[in-house]
Amino acid sequence: MQGKSKLLGTLAALLVVIIAVLYMAGSFSQKQSTGLKQNNIADYSGNVLTISLQPIAKVEKVPGSVIAKQNTQISSRIMAQIETLNVRAGDKVIKGDVLITLQKDDITAQVAQSTAQINAIKASLNQANKQLIRMKELSNKHLVSVSELDDAQAKFDNLTASFSVAEQQQAQAKIALSFTSITAPISGVVVERLVEPGDTVIPGNTLLALYNPKQLQVEFNIRERQAVKLKIGERLKVIFPSLNTQSDATVSEIVPVADKAARSLLIKLDFDSQLGLMPGLYAQLILPLNKAQGVLVPISAVHNVGELNMVYIIEDGHIQRRFVRLGEVVNAQQHVVAGLNPDDIIAIDYNVSQTK
Repeated sequence: MQGKSKLLGTLAALLVVIIAVLYMAGSFSQKQSTGLKQNNIADYSGNVLTISLQPIAKVEKVPGSVIAKQNTQISSRIMAQIETLNVRAGDKVIKGDVLITLQKDDITAQVAQSTAQINAIKASLNQANKQLIRMKELSNKHLVSVSELDDAQAKFDNLTASFSVAEQQQAQAKIALSFTSITAPISGVVVERLVEPGDTVIPGNTLLALYNPKQLQVEFNIRERQAVKLKIGERLKVIFPSLNTQSDATVSEIVPVADKAARSLLIKLDFDSQLGLMPGLYAQLILPLNKAQGVLVPISAVHNVGELNMVYIIEDGHIQRRFVRLGEVVNAQQHVVAGLNPDDIIAIDYNVSQTK
């Protein structure tokens, strides 16, 4: 009897456990069918859009850079030590401004030496000229020999040649003296300063680099299939992401040599205004391509669900979700690459909150 009571107690406890498990699993609550909730179209009063294919002007964004149309590198024509350097990178200069002065003591001494030499030769030349005149007068009277007259003429000719050489040497010394003051060949901005006062400069080595900020271009390497279609004077749009701005530009140069490795051509464009640009900034060229048929919908009709995008469509009298794959925004409308077909009807103003 006691064993039977124990068995009944065990069965009762097991039954209680089973009922609890079923309750927690929701077996005793009202079930809801699986799948997405469908809302009747009668509950929606917003705008609708019937999908149709539209011509879409496709574009290609080509990366490029801003370059200086007018730039120059400053170097010295003589070997000398830098005495003063008046500018640094970023400074603005005007054409003719003195940028660098070089030590000129040695060259000044050469100019003074050549001046003294010219004066000495000039005095001797005057004396030789007087002597030659006298010799010619005496020769006409047959008072001197022909050889004496020839000697006087030769001395005069030699001094004349020496005077000409001395003048050329003085001119060269003065030119070298002018080279000790290096001026700006253009108005612009200093890009780079490669020397400091006290350095000895060598002819031909770059000392400073300048560019004209009022004459900038953009250049792009465009694949040859598209580049051969461009014409000089054609207007295209250029975007500058770092400045969050864009500008129209004109094709000004098409380099007539293709890059055989990249299969591209170098294209340069000029601006109507400079927009505060500087060389080296990143630019994007908006290159129009052939038009294609596609689906465009209002941006407000697209909803985000995590990493997915969806729209609400009307189908069989109900509003349902349709996941889509998006392209770029074209003329303030969203290009839908996949997920919608012609004749689909979109509930533009429908919001997920209306399903609650």
